[in-house]
Amino acid sequence: MKKNQHLTVKGDVMDRGQLKWGALMLPEHVRMLREWRADEPSMQKPQLDEEELGLLQEEIGLAHHRQCMAELRYWDGGPASVSGVVASIGLASRTVQVLSGTEAIHIAFGDLLGVRLLD
Repeated sequence: MKKNQHLTVKGDVMDRGQLKWGALMLPEHVRMLREWRADEPSMQKPQLDEEELGLLQEEIGLAHHRQCMAELRYWDGGPASVSGVVASIGLASRTVQVLSGTEAIHIAFGDLLGVRLLD
């Protein structure tokens, strides 16, 4: 049996997404939907609540103390991420310095979205 390359699994439901609706739509409608998606405003930066900020602070502190690999998600005009070792936490400058390979990346506290320890 041939495997459907467009089939995706979302939870327990196997779905073909928009592929199944394409045959029911007129080409004009498809074109208008594509234009509508292109005109959508860019994603907005998510706002973290107090609990999420507290957990973020704990994870960054733990990553810095252990000097282990961590993945930091941050906002740079859109969602971005970097993997590396948290080298320093600048309280005065309100930045986190991450060593990723041979380069050092500075991320502002306000731009951080999440931290995940990899080790």
